Amino acid sequence: MRSEGASIDLGPPTEVVVDAGLAKRFARETGVGRDEEGAPIAYPAVWLAQPRLRERIAQICAEADSLPVHESQRFSYEAPLRQGARYLLAVAARREAKPSRLVLDATLRDPEDVVVGRFETVLRLVSRADLPGKADA
Repeated sequence: MRSEGASIDLGPPTEVVVDAGLAKRFARETGVGRDEEGAPIAYPAVWLAQPRLRERIAQICAEADSLPVHESQRFSYEAPLRQGARYLLAVAARREAKPSRLVLDATLRDPEDVVVGRFETVLRLVSRADLPGKADA
C-alpha cells in the first residue's frame, strides 16, 4: 500500500468506536451487507470525516490550491470490526506529485495494541487552475 511521496503529519492517533446506528445507516446507504454485530468493510471511511482529520485534509488541499476527488480505497482486516468496540486509529499521509495525490494510510488497533486492520484512501488533487471557469461552463 506504500509508494514514495512527501510525508505529512496528521497528528496523534485517535480513539474511535463503531457506532451501531451509523454502521446500520452506512450499510443501507452503500448497499453493503454486514452481520448484525459488525460493520461494513468500508465503515472506517466515516472516521476520516472527524473534524480534526477533515480540517487537516482541507488545509492540505487549500495549500495545494486543489480540490480532492476520491480515487480509491483499500481495506484489509485481521479481525472483523465490532459495534461498540473501541479502537485506536492512526493515520499517516503523504503527497504524491505525478499525478498529484494525497494518500492516507490508516492503521486500526484494539485496546491491547493488536492491529485489527489497515486501510488506504487515495484522493486525487485536482488543481483549481485546471478547472473551467464559470464563463467556460
